[in-house]
Amino acid sequence: MEYVTFILLILFLGFALILVTRLDRSIKNKWRKNAYSLLETVKPDPEEIVKTIKNLRLYGGRIRQNKEFQQLIARLQDKLDSVKK
Repeated sequence: MEYVTFILLILFLGFALILVTRLDRSIKNKWRKNAYSLLETVKPDPEEIVKTIKNLRLYGGRIRQNKEFQQLIARLQDKLDSVKK
């Protein structure tokens, strides 16, 4: 009976890992799309730009930083400077 419990625990942990990975990927894609849409708009809301920059920094990684996210952050900061003027 202990083997069955152990196998079920391993299957549950594998399922949880897959679920967390998919959720993380979908959230990253959401903020990436949001950043590109803000860059394409003529006069975006400054608060929305700040929120997007914050989330891009959060999901861009600490150790292995996503270069695309770093470029998006730089472009959004330039856009924020031009909107605030």
